[in-house]
Amino acid sequence: MWFINQWFFKWHFIGKDGPVTIDSFDGRGIHYGGIKFDGTARIVFWDALVRGVRKEITEQFAWVDQEVRNYNRETSLKAIDECAGLLAAFVRSIRREAVAKDRILRGDGINFPPENDAGRWEGTSDKEIASLGEALKAALPHQSDPLTPTPLVAAATFRQRASVYWHDNQWWLGPLGFAVGLSGLLPFVL
Repeated sequence: MWFINQWFFKWHFIGKDGPVTIDSFDGRGIHYGGIKFDGTARIVFWDALVRGVRKEITEQFAWVDQEVRNYNRETSLKAIDECAGLLAAFVRSIRREAVAKDRILRGDGINFPPENDAGRWEGTSDKEIASLGEALKAALPHQSDPLTPTPLVAAATFRQRASVYWHDNQWWLGPLGFAVGLSGLLPFVL
């Protein structure tokens, strides 16, 4: 996991010589060096972390939204549910890791203060992620069974009705028209 292996790891070096650049998930970098993990640095840690988690949730749902439109509705619904479940597990995992990392960073290497979750996690709970998934599912287009004839929309003219019929049935009318046209050319070829 990138958060654990890279992002959290960089925070160990803010007390060392020279600045460390850490992603703030808002297009800017965090530059710290030679300071203690306390006060503003700790606030920035929690704010950036939660912003990064929210960004990940948004990006993953956007990616799934784009991808599921290529699949049938049932597969799309399952994919959205799976994504929501994985994102909820991701948030719980990052939150546990963040609390543990915060405790280590506030400690002196021998003595460690009690765990304290200082993040403002609004918008990242299991319920809120499930709600985003439900909204995404509600936005999916409803697909009809291709074998069930689509009722004609009451159009004003024959031309409009024919256009609607062609659009809804061109998957079989196109090949049929090609076959009829080809059979009409056979007497001239033979």
